[in-house]
Amino acid sequence: MSTVALVFGLGAGGLALAAFYLALRQSKRAADETAALRERNNALVAENARLLNMVEFDDLTDARSRRYLRELFARSRQDGTNAMIFVDLDEFKSVNDGFGHRAGDGFLRRIAQALRDECRETETLFRHGGDEFCIYLQGIALPEAVQRAGTFVQVVRETSVDVSGVNVRRTASAGVAQVDPGQDMMGALYYADEALYAAKQAGGNCVRATEGETLKTMIARRTGPRAEDLAEAIRREEITYYVQPIYDTRAGRAVGVEALIRWVRSDGDVLLPAKFIDMMTRSQHRELSPPDSVSVDVAQSFCPANDRLYCAFNISSRFLERSVEDNMHFARSLTRGLNPSQVVLELVESAAIRNSERARDMLQQLRAHGIRIALDDFGTGFSNLERLQEYEVDIVKIDRRFVHGLGTGQGDRGILRALHALSLDMGFSVIAEGVETEQELRALQEIGIYDAQGYLLGRPETVSYWQSRIGQPLSPGLCLRKTA
Repeated sequence: MSTVALVFGLGAGGLALAAFYLALRQSKRAADETAALRERNNALVAENARLLNMVEFDDLTDARSRRYLRELFARSRQDGTNAMIFVDLDEFKSVNDGFGHRAGDGFLRRIAQALRDECRETETLFRHGGDEFCIYLQGIALPEAVQRAGTFVQVVRETSVDVSGVNVRRTASAGVAQVDPGQDMMGALYYADEALYAAKQAGGNCVRATEGETLKTMIARRTGPRAEDLAEAIRREEITYYVQPIYDTRAGRAVGVEALIRWVRSDGDVLLPAKFIDMMTRSQHRELSPPDSVSVDVAQSFCPANDRLYCAFNISSRFLERSVEDNMHFARSLTRGLNPSQVVLELVESAAIRNSERARDMLQQLRAHGIRIALDDFGTGFSNLERLQEYEVDIVKIDRRFVHGLGTGQGDRGILRALHALSLDMGFSVIAEGVETEQELRALQEIGIYDAQGYLLGRPETVSYWQSRIGQPLSPGLCLRKTA
């Protein structure tokens, strides 16, 4: 007998029974849905925790990661009593070339262990990348930090690995910098790296610190232009864009270009953004920003002729702090005559967002207009899982440090696999930056990451250079190899 017949057959009692039966079914369905949602949420939480753990440690050497250092640095009081040491192995490439990458990996693990064993309680070792290690020292003056750097260099010199009966040793160079009061982590690493550069220039196997002649040379070599010079360069239209292609290595064609800002001086010298971008992004003066028309010209140079091609531009936190009217006017200008999805705005890793709610609203409005949003340099700086959770994005660009060494045992293959799986679950696409070798490209393709950018595929060049070449197919040797 049907439920309806039962109800009509039993009168008021039947109605009560039917109502109870229906409520029971709805309650069970709701409980099942809640359980399913809880299970999915637990799985996402567990996956998030696993990914976070993966980026806390370097998977090759078990040294701490840059992410961990960033958090430790932020917790530390920067009052001028801490220091940073950069340690780089001399002639490490000859270990890989002469004995193979497996031996090179083993040597790096042994060096990391020796350095870690030497570290005191107030010293933290982390791997910066390749054969570079850093030690963050707390509660120490520069003279003692220089002595400690000498000890670490000696540790490397005395550490050896037996490879097929051959005792392999290498020397090391070190750069030391005192962390100035209020200085950020990137500034501390910058100064230590400059000191390391000085040690390498001196022939290696030695220690240099950011003081005296080393500091003077560094300042002379890296001092940026004045604000007046930059304003005059913008007036003369010397601030322009080079572009670098982004390829789908499965289809064998370019899918986009990234616009990279450059200062092309009247004497022909081309300045990279590291020389002037900080002044440009931090300044509140409009005359220190190139007009929007510069970006519009780049997009119009590529996208109208090929509706399958997009143009990507980097945006800073300053862009997100502009008024809605200014940004939407820019968006309309940039997409005029185009499919809006042909424009991608990349939120760079250095963009420290002060008002996350305002930034989220701004990005949502841009996406509503049809513009796609990308997270650039994913895995470094501010561009990490938290930002991926906070903002809706269409593309994630993997920082080059996760790509470096892939195919030779030195890349972060596990993290890339996890990120690829996450992209499938969350619905964003992945682009690998900094691809420089065929081994790296093959390893990415094996993981399932096919969109790539880097010197192997094409260097940044002028707009006119790539305008005549962007439609050419990728070399067959670089495309995904089809299996029979």
